[in-house]
Amino acid sequence: MKRRSRALAIISAAVGLALFVYVIKQTGPAEIFARVRTLGAGFLLILAISSSRYLSRSLAWLRCMTVEERRVGFWALWRARLAGEAVGDLTFGPIVAEPLRLVALGGRLPLKAGISSLTVENLAYIVSSCVMVMAGTIALLATFALSESLRLAVIIALAAVFVIIAAAVIVVSRRWTLLSDLIAAVSHLVARGDARTWIDEKLGHLRTLEEYVFDFYARRPADFFLVALCETGFHLAGVIEIYTTLRLAGSELTLATAFMLEAVNRALNIAFVFVPALVGVDEAGTGLLTQTLGLGATAGVALAIIRKIRMFCWIGLGLVFLAGNEPRRREAARVTGVADGQGGGQ
Repeated sequence: MKRRSRALAIISAAVGLALFVYVIKQTGPAEIFARVRTLGAGFLLILAISSSRYLSRSLAWLRCMTVEERRVGFWALWRARLAGEAVGDLTFGPIVAEPLRLVALGGRLPLKAGISSLTVENLAYIVSSCVMVMAGTIALLATFALSESLRLAVIIALAAVFVIIAAAVIVVSRRWTLLSDLIAAVSHLVARGDARTWIDEKLGHLRTLEEYVFDFYARRPADFFLVALCETGFHLAGVIEIYTTLRLAGSELTLATAFMLEAVNRALNIAFVFVPALVGVDEAGTGLLTQTLGLGATAGVALAIIRKIRMFCWIGLGLVFLAGNEPRRREAARVTGVADGQGGGQ
């Protein structure tokens, strides 16, 4: 499994890098980097805006915990989020990022509690991102005359997102334990002996996790509201960041246009999560959209490159946090393996 993930990351990175070079060459590197240079000290403002996104999701994670578990502290979660995000952006995305967030906490939080709260927060992020994508694509369809092929792609994406949101609402509201039931059915068909015993043990942890998710949404309305507010703040900061970046880079746009750009950026993040740093994908997708929106492809490619520079600033800080505690790094392999088993009995 690890070999396959590594191979996927290497192939994705190679394809993304080739796409990046092609897009830069086609768009014109001189004009792109001229726009990037116009930012000047304004880049510090972009960093400040983007920092609120990490703060929002860290607060959401905190609110997904029980009152007793919140003693871990907000800033510890913020550092852990940055540490996990740093390695995830450079490698296999959430497969690496989520376990490393727990590693970076250094034992301040029980593993089972960490996995449960992270699961709830990630589900809230995914659903809120789907709502963002759906709203953005509806606005795009209503505002701009798209080519037939692009219009079809947008409609298909809109339908897929609607299905995801509807399925999530139904599963949680009706407390359907679909994942554990499916794994149990498959294990009864193919697993025997010790393998069956091991799977049954892990299924117990998975069912506990499913119950935690269901109970959070059903029995903690105040926390649910605050988590939803935090995720909304995350997406709003993304819109403001795009608006500010393009304005500083010399493009004239409205907040509605920035909203549509952020919606597509969320879609790219979800669809190409295993492409390290979205290299090539972000430049191509954003460039195509800004051209469609009348801003020109150069504006989109410049936006994606500025976003990369900002990303690597936070990656650097995250790696510092991760490297700051040697025992946490030694625990990484062990925790990653346990996390795959949904808590390992803790």
